[in-house]
Amino acid sequence: MAKPNIIISSQDLHRLETMLEHQSHMTQTIEHLEDELARAEVVEPHEIPANVVSMNTRVLITIAPSTEPTEIQLVYPHDFRGDKGQVNVLAPIGAAILGLAEGQEIEWPQPDGHLMKVKIEKVLYQPEREGDYR
Repeated sequence: MAKPNIIISSQDLHRLETMLEHQSHMTQTIEHLEDELARAEVVEPHEIPANVVSMNTRVLITIAPSTEPTEIQLVYPHDFRGDKGQVNVLAPIGAAILGLAEGQEIEWPQPDGHLMKVKIEKVLYQPEREGDYR
């Protein structure tokens, strides 16, 4: 499966790059996330399409082989509290969905070597769409 195009705001990119510079332990997921950031189309926060997963977005996803969508919120590690549905961007599923748009899917390597297939069903809340650029 070819990698889908991804879009990331310049603000998210800056915050993620700063966060990654301070990671003391390089995991496979962090390496893949860095690769994704390097290939992303970067736009200003107000230019992010409303159907794209940015940081702090709430989204419905499907992880194959399941056909039941799951609601998650993509968060930075310092915001991760273990609340129901929160997913850290440094977790495989979090890194996989960043920058994807509704209807897109991606195959993403898991720590056990298997690939997971994730599809973005619907963006429920996106900060940029609501004018929240914090």
